Amino acid sequence: MKTRLKVGDNVKIICGKDRGKTGKITSIDRANLKVVVESCNLVKKVIKARTPQEKSKIISKEAAMAISNVILFVGGVTSRTGIRFENNEKKRYLKKNGENI
Repeated sequence: MKTRLKVGDNVKIICGKDRGKTGKITSIDRANLKVVVESCNLVKKVIKARTPQEKSKIISKEAAMAISNVILFVGGVTSRTGIRFENNEKKRYLKKNGENI
């Protein structure tokens, strides 16, 4: 399914335990409609030792979240996005105020 969000866009989380936080999209899984936002939706992961000399570790990792739980956040404004043609090129714009992204 197509989405108008891209890697590197600033987004605001509108649902879930991190509601209200903002961050940058680091990856998008278009097949499963999931996004990974930096510093949001952190989960603990245990990494087991591979050898007896190593120690096991617990790290915090960003988990994927549903793409419907985020909205584009540009210049302090959250808005849906649209696409229009300018000089035969597709341009994304904010539907709330008409600004180009």
